[in-house]
Amino acid sequence: MAQLHFLKVCGFHNLCSYWYNGFNTFTYSPPGWYFFTYPLYLLFNDVKIATYISIISIFVLGFLFLYKFGRLADLSITKRIAFFVLFFANASAIGNFIRLGRPHELLSWVFFIVLFFTFYFYIDRKIDWKFYILSIVYAFIIITYQSIGVLAAISWAGFLFSRDNIKEAFKTVIAGIIGLALSAFWLVPFVLGIFSDSSIPELKQGEWIWYFGVNSLFTNISIIIVPFIFLVLFYFYYKNNNPSRKDIIFFLPVFIFSLLFFLRVTPFFPIFDQIYPDPIVHFILFYAIFFLLKVNISNFTVNKKKLIFYSLVLVSLLSIVANIIHTPLFVVPDKVSDKEFISYLDSVDNRFIIFVNASKGPFPKAFYSFAATKNINSISGWYPQEKPYSYIKKMDDAYTSLYRNDCESFKNNLVYFNTTEVLSDKQYCNQLKDCGLKEKFTKEETCFYVLE
Repeated sequence: MAQLHFLKVCGFHNLCSYWYNGFNTFTYSPPGWYFFTYPLYLLFNDVKIATYISIISIFVLGFLFLYKFGRLADLSITKRIAFFVLFFANASAIGNFIRLGRPHELLSWVFFIVLFFTFYFYIDRKIDWKFYILSIVYAFIIITYQSIGVLAAISWAGFLFSRDNIKEAFKTVIAGIIGLALSAFWLVPFVLGIFSDSSIPELKQGEWIWYFGVNSLFTNISIIIVPFIFLVLFYFYYKNNNPSRKDIIFFLPVFIFSLLFFLRVTPFFPIFDQIYPDPIVHFILFYAIFFLLKVNISNFTVNKKKLIFYSLVLVSLLSIVANIIHTPLFVVPDKVSDKEFISYLDSVDNRFIIFVNASKGPFPKAFYSFAATKNINSISGWYPQEKPYSYIKKMDDAYTSLYRNDCESFKNNLVYFNTTEVLSDKQYCNQLKDCGLKEKFTKEETCFYVLE
C-alpha cells in the first residue's frame, strides 16, 4: 500500500524520500500490480480501499481465467471450480496472498493460469499468431512478480522441448524473447543494478528451506508434502492417462525441478537461491492440482477411489486447521501505544526512527509504511532490497547502538542518516534522555525525542 502511494506521489523510477533516506521507486520492486491497482487508487483516493478492491478483483479474475482457459485442457465446470478452490483457498495461499499481503504475487499467478493452459492447448498443435499473445502475458508476469517469471520459464522450457521441429522451436524462442523485450523497461534496470545498489544478493531467500524451527514449521511441512503429492500424482497421471511423448516432455522440467526442491538442493543453483520457498510451493501445487483433476480414475478400484476422496478431505481439513492455528485474525491497531505512535505523526517535521517492542506496539516495518502514506520520511521501510546491503547493515547499527547504551554511536548514526526525530515505547525513553536527546512528547506508553 505504501508503494502504491509512492507511484502517485513519486512516480515510476523516480527518487522517493519517504523510505530509507530516499530510494528509486520500483527499481527492485516489480510494478505490475501497482499499475493494475493505480486507477482504483485514483478513484477512491485511499490505498486501503484500492488494495482491498484490487484483491477481490484479482480473485474474481482468477476464477474467470480458470473457467475460460480450463476448457483448453478439457476440464469440466466442476473441475474448474475445484481448481480455483484448491489453488486459491488453501492455507499457504491465504497465508501469503492475504495474511502477508502479496497481491502482486497473487496477480502474477492469475496470469500464469493463461500461460499454462495455453501451453497445454498447443502441445499437439502448430503455433499460430494467437500464441504470441503469451508474450504479453509473460511480460506482465515478469513485471508483476519476478519470481513467478523465473518459475514460468520452467514451463516455457517444457513447451520448447516438446516441439518436434526446428521451426516450432524457433517460434517458441521468439515468443519468449518478445516477452522479455516487453518487460525490458523494468527488467534491464533491475538486472543491471541488483549487485551494486540492492541487498537482494545478500538475502539468499532460497536458503530458507534449510532453516528448521518453530517459525518455519508450516513452511517446512508444505516443502515436504506438496512436492511429494506432486510426484505421486505425476506417477498416477503417467500410469493411467497414457500421455503422449510430447506431454511427458512438457512436464519433465517441472518434474525434475520438483524433485530437486523436495531434496532441498535448489538453493545450490543461481537465481533459485534467491527465490523464497512459498512461490515454489505454489508452482508445484499448481501442477499437482492439474494432475489430480486430469488423472483418469475410470480404471481405479473402489478402494483407490476412496483413497483419493479421503485424502482430499484430509488435506482440506489440515489446511483449515493450519489457518485456524497459524493465520491470525485481522489486527486492529487499538493498543494504547499504537494510538500514541499514530498521534505523533502530525508532529514529525523531519525524518524519524522508531524503537518498539514488537509484542507491545506496532510492527516497525508496517508503521514506517503507514507513515509513508502520510508523506512522512523515515530511516527505514518495508523492503530492504531497495537499498544496498551496506545501508541495511549500517541501519541495523543505529538500532543496536541504542540497545547497548552506546550514546555516541547512536547519535552518530542519527546524524549519518539525517535523522533527528526518535519515537519509542517506554522501554527506551530513559535511554534517549540519558543520551542527551530533547523530550518533545511523553505519553502513557510512548515518548517522542529530538536530536538537537
